[in-house]
Amino acid sequence: MRFLIITAGFIILAVSGLSEGAGKRISENGNKHNFSYSNISVNYRALPTNDDPRLPQSSQICVFCHTPHHASAEGPLWNRKATTKTFKHYSSTTLSIDDPALRSASEYGQPNGSSRLCLSCHDGVTALGAVFSTPFTMTPQPIHFTDSKGNTGPGVTLAYETFSSHHPVSFKYSSDVVNILQNTFGKNYFYPPLNNVKTDKLERMQCTTCHDPHQDKSNVPSPTTPFWAAGTYDDICGACHNVVPSPNPYPWK
Repeated sequence: MRFLIITAGFIILAVSGLSEGAGKRISENGNKHNFSYSNISVNYRALPTNDDPRLPQSSQICVFCHTPHHASAEGPLWNRKATTKTFKHYSSTTLSIDDPALRSASEYGQPNGSSRLCLSCHDGVTALGAVFSTPFTMTPQPIHFTDSKGNTGPGVTLAYETFSSHHPVSFKYSSDVVNILQNTFGKNYFYPPLNNVKTDKLERMQCTTCHDPHQDKSNVPSPTTPFWAAGTYDDICGACHNVVPSPNPYPWK
């Protein structure tokens, strides 16, 4: 019995050590993607249903994005209505994936995949409570929200930042793209190996390349970017952004 207790203690210490520096899990108060009414420390949260006590939407956590039944085909058990907005994506004269020579191979255009799922909340238009399915209802009921400015009701939306000023997403980073990059833009640049870049199943970089929607897993104390996927900023940014090739393309390691 003493051995079991000591072993369990080491396991607990090991697990806590692995999560050191990580942010709040989705199930914890303080996580901004936890929209339950009890999470009073965030700017947006659901309002309790007063007219029918059988409708506990405001006390749940997963329902705002997922449902086991009547889900949308847009994502895994997806419970949100799709954004209808057309976005201006990031572009510049030095952005290779938006160059005419690469645009067809990179398929850089409107957000797709998991990035499109993120924008079903972050488009500044779609209501946070616009879901396909709500518990204990025959037809979906829009969930009422409140925000830090005192707005309430079924139409509360997140503040929207201009998508065109954000890091490009929803473009392919495949062997074809890398070959065109090397042959068209010269070999004086370092193009990261394909297995260095976290892409989706269709080899596209998405919001989830850098962000985890359920928990900030950064080991940076008090990170300035929420829901960081893992490790330090250098760990993630440096996997792609290396200026010149060298024997050690990651000089900070």
